[in-house]
Amino acid sequence: MSTRWMSVLSALAWLWLFAPMLWMWPSSRSALETVVSGLLFLFCLLWRGTTRTAVVILLLAGCSFLGYFFAVRSAPDEFFWYSVLGSNPTEAWEYASSYRINDAALLLGWLLPAIAAALYLWHAAPALHNRWMRRLAWLGLVVWALWIAVSLVKGYSMTKAIARVENVYPLTMVKAYMDYQSNSQSLYTIPKVPAPVAPPMVDVLLVVLGESSSAHRWSLLGYQGNDTNAPLQAVRDQMVVLPVTTNGNNTGKTLPVLMTGQRMHPLPAEGADTYLDWAGAAGFHRDSMTNQMAAGFVNLALRQRSEKFLQLQDGSLDGALTQHFSNSLAKGPKPLLITLHMYGSHPRVERRTPPQAARWADPYDNSILYTSTLLADWIQQLDALPHVRAAVVYASDHGQDFPVCGGSYTHGVTRSTYEVPLMLWANKALRQANPVWWTNLQHMQSAAVDAQGIPRYNTLLMADWLRTLLGQTASVQQPAAGAASASSLYPPQESSSNCGNWNDRVQELHPAAVR
Repeated sequence: MSTRWMSVLSALAWLWLFAPMLWMWPSSRSALETVVSGLLFLFCLLWRGTTRTAVVILLLAGCSFLGYFFAVRSAPDEFFWYSVLGSNPTEAWEYASSYRINDAALLLGWLLPAIAAALYLWHAAPALHNRWMRRLAWLGLVVWALWIAVSLVKGYSMTKAIARVENVYPLTMVKAYMDYQSNSQSLYTIPKVPAPVAPPMVDVLLVVLGESSSAHRWSLLGYQGNDTNAPLQAVRDQMVVLPVTTNGNNTGKTLPVLMTGQRMHPLPAEGADTYLDWAGAAGFHRDSMTNQMAAGFVNLALRQRSEKFLQLQDGSLDGALTQHFSNSLAKGPKPLLITLHMYGSHPRVERRTPPQAARWADPYDNSILYTSTLLADWIQQLDALPHVRAAVVYASDHGQDFPVCGGSYTHGVTRSTYEVPLMLWANKALRQANPVWWTNLQHMQSAAVDAQGIPRYNTLLMADWLRTLLGQTASVQQPAAGAASASSLYPPQESSSNCGNWNDRVQELHPAAVR
């Protein structure tokens, strides 16, 4: 083969290693960014050492980009690093094994040629023999030199300098890591919280952080399939439950917003106060138990801001939380805040339910039924407490894409992923002591969706409820535009026509939404 054709083949192999962004979002812009990125880094092919180092990095970066994308439908961001650095092999394998067949095929469609391209460039290094290709490579090196010089002259920090070129693949991942490091510095900052403006409304408060449960499959919210909330029907008149829009499609984006009631992207440098801090300011003893190893803000906040923190053994079912909850309820001083962080309906969903509790063929419905059974048990234990005002607040972080949209339950970007249940149960003592508050909540429940069946509230509402219960000043969330409609059909029908990307609509419905 002539040196000219070897250089052309090397260039094509090189560009293929830069194609993951094009693979994720096929468009003329992605194609242009792929070519520009490949040309800017073409200088790596001038020498054997840089060629071999670069192909290994690009192969690993491509696997990371596409692997993360097919798991959560997002390019790697700081939440990618939280997931990678805080996950465990079991969870990573469950993410991978939850891929839909077409997603796995697309991943392999890039990966197998990429391995071939990397092997070719490894053995052909240095791979540029054509004079014009070498000139292009040197030109790219000059461009980088100029960029470094300009950044130094203007006094850019490394983060700002990288941010200016983050669209050059794979520097998005570098920028994401810098954001992760920057956020990490804020994770340990606990801001001071003022004393409550009013006495707390509750003596015992249970906050349940759910996982991957879509409002579209809650029978209490209109789901006409299996009765997924059957265990809660007995206390239906003691609770309000409504569908709300969540701000993202993975735990790292959504749970911090549930806990703080504010935008958390990026994390505030001064730290962020959570319902744990509001409870602490009101004199509550705080016990937290989690069945997840979620890295980042959530588990650190639970650990730092609780008098007692417990993380269950990897692989535990959520039922293992019950004994610890009962112990805290019996031994914890009052007033008492208990947080239970569930594994819920996380992929792979068929593993979230004990076999004896799997009533139906649909594993997702079984997982929600199991969650409902646990909620009903915890509510029953609270209701048995004498002479206390007790409440349970439950919300899921996000939902799931349904099989009708591609073959399995997985993280995604369809509407069912962005609409989650928000529930509040109050015992008789709490309801009787606060009749106006309870009436207002019931009115909110009856006007939870608009005439198109779209939820009028978002997950910031959970923090408003918690602030009120804990005596803090609560912002009054205004419902999204659109008149309430008690007759609207909810949830929407499960069909392929509802499998479009709902993220743009989420930007309109949730002020803390992350693109």
